[in-house]
Amino acid sequence: MEVRIERLPELRVAGIRVLGPYAESGPKAWKLLTPWIARRQVTSASTMFLGLCHDDPEITPPERIRYDAMVTVPEDFEPDDYVIVRVIRAREYAVAVHKGPYATLPWSWSALYWEWLPASGRTPLGAPRMEAYLNDPGATPEDELLTRLYLPLAPL
Repeated sequence: MEVRIERLPELRVAGIRVLGPYAESGPKAWKLLTPWIARRQVTSASTMFLGLCHDDPEITPPERIRYDAMVTVPEDFEPDDYVIVRVIRAREYAVAVHKGPYATLPWSWSALYWEWLPASGRTPLGAPRMEAYLNDPGATPEDELLTRLYLPLAPL
């Protein structure tokens, strides 16, 4: 797994939260958010499609796992009652790319945590992990899906 350290700028995002195991809450959240994205026409060439993973499924009860489906929005974006808007602070991340079905994302996350992180000398930050979905799952074969993984890192 190739990992690099990257500092992301502050991101303003809008989206929705769904509770439940990530394999269920992720697809459900995007199914709810996608029509809103189309209706509001909030996308541009620079829009990021992000999943924020708040909890460790090994210790959090399945019904309490929080997943946020989010899209980046400009500063002048006016929210409605359907979405939550938040700011993700600028910070450093360990970044890796997962290629393949979303169902196999847990293996890439495990490799990042249990192989790369101990050897890196870095410490994770207590902030949500992020996934950036780089291609359209409706138009891309599962084995060609690309997901950028962002593991937040504590400052040195």
